[in-house]
Amino acid sequence: MQTNPASVADRFAAAFNTRDTDAVLACFAPDATYRDLFYGTFAGHDQIRSLFDRMYSEGDRHEWTMTRVVADRECTVGEWTFTFTVSEAVPASAGRTLTFPGVSVFETARGLCHTYREHFDRAAALLALGIQPAGVAAIVARRPSIDLTVPSRS
Repeated sequence: MQTNPASVADRFAAAFNTRDTDAVLACFAPDATYRDLFYGTFAGHDQIRSLFDRMYSEGDRHEWTMTRVVADRECTVGEWTFTFTVSEAVPASAGRTLTFPGVSVFETARGLCHTYREHFDRAAALLALGIQPAGVAAIVARRPSIDLTVPSRS
């Protein structure tokens, strides 16, 4: 495991795992943008705070483990494993524990993240939550993670 406790990725994971929203926000610039594949895009500390408050209410026993972190002055990339158990706040999935790998990209300036995005198999995670394939398709259609260009037919 190659991590650097001073990296924004490692600081973020440590703060997230303690469920300390203020410590999580301390990793982000006040005007940061956070793109979450489950919940959507959030801008600024107030919206990002509401995202993490929701995550903490809908999940228990979070463990975000950075397994490899690569960083320079402008970008930190963290490969991770994420585990959480769905809380009673989501009755249809309550009690299910998911563990899955992914990658986070933290675009940084002065040690703070200003733009966050993540990559993981969202459809597989949604299916593991017990969402039926038609529901997964509807979620993906509302918030696609792929841009599609269809050739015009003349």
